[in-house]
Amino acid sequence: MKVPILLLVLLAQGEQGAAPPRVVPGAAPEVKTIYRELKAGEQRVDALLRRIECPPGRPVSFVLQRKDKSVAKYAAPALGSVEFIAHRPDFRGPVTCGGKTPPERVYLTYKKVGGAYRVVAVEFLPRD
Repeated sequence: MKVPILLLVLLAQGEQGAAPPRVVPGAAPEVKTIYRELKAGEQRVDALLRRIECPPGRPVSFVLQRKDKSVAKYAAPALGSVEFIAHRPDFRGPVTCGGKTPPERVYLTYKKVGGAYRVVAVEFLPRD
């Protein structure tokens, strides 16, 4: 099969069209946190994670303190059903049940499933 030379030139140009980002020698490093994208039907709350309650044979509860100081609980069937993401290099896992002292700032993502809100993901946010 013969391929016209013009086609090969166009293919080669298409691959070079967008230049990849470059590191500038001597420039300060830039850290950019990429948070989990919300999927259809999901909502996110920015709050302090105070406690994870894990009663035997029952759903897991995430106890949050919102910015207005009110307390809210969100549930998941089990810890293993939640996606945990750490955006801090000092974060030490695994995530376990119990109190969080000091509380940790998180994005908690949830969605409505069968009339109840269910935790989908917990992202541990960078410290200010």
